[in-house]
Amino acid sequence: MDAERRKAEQAAEKAEAEAAWQKNAAEEAFWTGDLKKAEAEPLVKESLDQEDTPQFPQQVINSFRRAAGFTFNKDINSSLLPAGDTLTYRKLSWKVYIWNVFIHVICSLALVFSFWLMYGVIAYLITRPANSFGYFKGLSSTSLEACSWKTLQSHVSLLDVPAISRKEFLSRQAKLAAALDAAGVDVFIAEPSASTSYYANISSSFELSERPFLVLISKDGEFSYLAPKFELGRIAGLEMVYESKNVYEWKEEEVPYEVLKRETGIKKVMLDEHVRYMIAAGLEEAGVEVVGMSKEVQQLRSVKTEGELAILRGINEFTLELVRSLQKFIKIGMTQEAIFDAAEALFTRAGVGEGYWAIVLFGEQAANPHGGSLGKTLGDEEFVLIDIGSKLHDYGSDVTRTILPLGGNVTASLWGVWYVVHAAQSTAIALMKVNETCSDVDAAARAVITNTGAGEFFTHRLGHGLGLEMHEHPYLNGANAEKLKAGEVVTNEPGIYVTTEQAKELGRDVGFGVRIEDAILVTEDGGIPLTGSRAKSPYEP
Repeated sequence: MDAERRKAEQAAEKAEAEAAWQKNAAEEAFWTGDLKKAEAEPLVKESLDQEDTPQFPQQVINSFRRAAGFTFNKDINSSLLPAGDTLTYRKLSWKVYIWNVFIHVICSLALVFSFWLMYGVIAYLITRPANSFGYFKGLSSTSLEACSWKTLQSHVSLLDVPAISRKEFLSRQAKLAAALDAAGVDVFIAEPSASTSYYANISSSFELSERPFLVLISKDGEFSYLAPKFELGRIAGLEMVYESKNVYEWKEEEVPYEVLKRETGIKKVMLDEHVRYMIAAGLEEAGVEVVGMSKEVQQLRSVKTEGELAILRGINEFTLELVRSLQKFIKIGMTQEAIFDAAEALFTRAGVGEGYWAIVLFGEQAANPHGGSLGKTLGDEEFVLIDIGSKLHDYGSDVTRTILPLGGNVTASLWGVWYVVHAAQSTAIALMKVNETCSDVDAAARAVITNTGAGEFFTHRLGHGLGLEMHEHPYLNGANAEKLKAGEVVTNEPGIYVTTEQAKELGRDVGFGVRIEDAILVTEDGGIPLTGSRAKSPYEP
């Protein structure tokens, strides 16, 4: 019965819908007005013939129509299905049209602004030093080393320089013997030091004690040494260079200086400048006349051979390249220790880490030329001063650069200070030639700084000799009238240092320090940097 009733209801609904369609057949279109009656009628009938056609509430149908932008040409309260109404597209008024255009323009501008803002943020994140956000703190030393090594490793070949040959060592001993004979002394005496390294390849790293181990070279060119008997085995293992040798041993119950006089018969000796006072006193007590090192002997080491120059050039060029590789990746927010440790690791990785040393100073710390405590973090508007070196075949490097990290900057006045120091170095390099006095070279650099009004802030000498020792003869200072000689290697390192207290008197908030240093070879025509090239700016060290 229910089924029959349902069929009857559906039949009635179909009939009613068909009648409604016929009643509205005069309408010129269906929904959009594009379908003619003859085209729409079969479609509607086909739809109505489907038993499962969903029955939507009229409220939903009307809401759909309004959302779609249609209006009714007949009573919207009609209970007919959508097919029973004729709809037309609602035309927009000029006000609505203008409003829509305005909204589109605003949305387009907002989109453009969003892209511009996103680009700016990305550019800022790329160019801003990573550590300024504090995210990479603690990782900077390792990452700094790794990044710098990619740049530095192509320069390791600079260190492929042979050590001093046996022939050159023997030649040095012969020159020393001739100088001793000219000075009227029997023998030259030295303890393990740069001098024994120079003449016999006995490193200064050999530990000194209260028991004297003395190296002797006579005016006849004979090589010998005095040593405690129980140490003879250890000393024999040293890679000493000589044609022949004499060994004088002394027992614990003996006075070594008396043993030396008895065995050799020496009467007058010249002591190396590094020999301790107790050695001189002991020899004098034994009845031996003692004199200090003469300038002639001193100068044997100051004038470098081609072999020495090759080593010095290699280690100094490499050291500068190391500083340049670091500068590319130093970031604001890094600590002094991070840079120090990274530099040490780079030297070690290159095989020359044993003689490493460095001074790393930020901002006002550099007002003290050799610095102070560690622990400072690099901030905005601060210079980084790196004074650094290591050793190759016992010969040292000594390079200083005052730099800025990429993206860092300082005030215009500090830029000016940097270029004043650079100009002072340039003036001195041109004057570092044969027969110019050390004092005149110092004065020339000092005059450049003094003429800018900063003379009182150049607080140290201009430079020092460089070789087996970090500081050796000759010294460029106002009191040294010694003339420069071809083949000498001397550092040229002018600087300006202003403490915070001094800075406040000058109208600045904090102090600063700027120094630039290169090892310079003295020639007939002027100085030649053994670093290969000089600094151009704080960004190009």
